[in-house]
Amino acid sequence: MVLQQKSTIKIWGIAKPNKHVIIKASWTEKEYKFKTKKDGRWIISIETPVASFEKQNITFCDGKTTTISNILIGEVWFCSGQSNMEMPLTGYKEQPIDKAEETIKSGDPENGIRMLKVKRNAQEVPVTYAEGTWMLSSSKNLENFSAVAYFYALELRQKLNVPIGIINSSWGGSSVEGWMSKNLVGSYSDYSSNQPFADNETYKKTSVMYNGMIQPYINYVIKGFIWYQGESNVGRYKTYGAKLKDMVSLWRMNWDLGDLPFYIVEIAPFNYENFDEASRLREQQFQASQQIKNCGIVNTNDLIRTDEIDIIHPSQKEPVGKRLANLALNQTYGIDTICAKSPNYKSYEIQDNQVILHFENVFDGFKPDSLYVGFEIAGNDQVFYPANAVLNSNNTIALSSDQVLNPIAARYCFHNFAIGNIYNSCGLPLFGFRTYNW
Repeated sequence: MVLQQKSTIKIWGIAKPNKHVIIKASWTEKEYKFKTKKDGRWIISIETPVASFEKQNITFCDGKTTTISNILIGEVWFCSGQSNMEMPLTGYKEQPIDKAEETIKSGDPENGIRMLKVKRNAQEVPVTYAEGTWMLSSSKNLENFSAVAYFYALELRQKLNVPIGIINSSWGGSSVEGWMSKNLVGSYSDYSSNQPFADNETYKKTSVMYNGMIQPYINYVIKGFIWYQGESNVGRYKTYGAKLKDMVSLWRMNWDLGDLPFYIVEIAPFNYENFDEASRLREQQFQASQQIKNCGIVNTNDLIRTDEIDIIHPSQKEPVGKRLANLALNQTYGIDTICAKSPNYKSYEIQDNQVILHFENVFDGFKPDSLYVGFEIAGNDQVFYPANAVLNSNNTIALSSDQVLNPIAARYCFHNFAIGNIYNSCGLPLFGFRTYNW
C-alpha cells in the first residue's frame, strides 16, 4: 500500500475484546500499546515520515503476530465517479483507450504507483468495511487500473518523484445522489430516495455508494480527491452544482482533514437526447468549481473526435489525467511554473453590432488561429446564428453576424456535442459558456 507522508495516519481493526495489542511500524522506534474495546474494535494514530521508496512494514501482535509489508510512504489520492473514472486501461467493448497498449507494456511494479480498486458495494446504510486489494503497477495489473487515475498518478510520480497511491472508488452509471447521504439527497425534490430499482440497477439508488464505498475509507488519510461524474445527472442538471457542493462538504467533514483539494473533470461532448442539457450540466460543474474552496476543474471539450459523437467514453484519457495532475501540481503542491487553468468567459459588452467578450486565465494570450469556430450570437428573437470571431490585441474576441444586426447574447460550444478549438498560451482549451440565462 501507500500511506500519506508527513501526516498522522489512522490504523484500525478488530481483535478479541479487552485484548492487549502492540503495534510497531518500521519507520519509528516507538511501540504503540493499547487495550481493545468491549466489542474488540480499536483505532490508533501514527506519525509518518517524508516520502520514500524504501519499503516499510507494520507489525501487529495480540498474542498472534501479523505483518503488513511492502508499504511505501508517499502521496495518496481518492478517485471517484462513474464509468469514465472507472474505465480500465483495456477500455470497454469497441471503446479502446489511446496509448493503452504501450502504457500497459511499460508497467513497472517498482515504480512506486499502487492502486486500490474498491469493489462495487451498494449498501442501504453506512458500513465499516469494504473489499479492495492494493495492486502494484505491473503490466498484468495495469489492465484493470482506472485509465484516468493511472495517468494522473503517473504524472504526479514523474513530477514529484515520490510514491503515489490511488484509491479508486467508482461505479459506472452512478449519479451524484448515490455518493451523498440520504439526508442530503432528501433536501432536494428532483430525485426520490424511495424509487424502486431492479437488482441489477442498485447503482441508481441514492446513497448506496456513499454508504458502501465512501464510509469504509474515511479513516484512511489522503491528500485529496479527483472526480469524474455527471453523465447520469444530465437530465437533472439544475441541481447538480448544489449537490456537488453538498457532497464535497460531506466528504471533507467525514475525512476531517480540512478543505482537502477536490479536482473535477468536465463531462465530455456526447450526443445526448435533449439539445443543450449537457452543456448546462457542464456550466453547473464549472460554477461549482468556482464556489467550492480549494477546487479546480479541467476542460475536455477538445479531447474528442468527430466520430466519437455517440461514444460516451472518449478514448483520450491520458490528457485528462495529465490536466488533473497539473491542477494538483500547481494548486496543491505549489509548483507555480506549471500552467494548469483553462481560459474561461468573464464578461461581455455590446459595441455597435458586435459582442465583445472578455476572458480570464488567458495568460500570455490566445493561440492565433485562422478560424475560430463554435461561437454564436442572437438578437431579441433569441435565435442563434454562427458568428464571425476576431481576436483583438487585448485578448478580447469580437463576434458579429450579418444575420444579427443588434446582438444581445453570445455562446461558445454550448451544445451537447461541440468540439473546442480555442486555446490559451498554455495549450488549454476555452470552456464552453453562454452570456444569457433564458
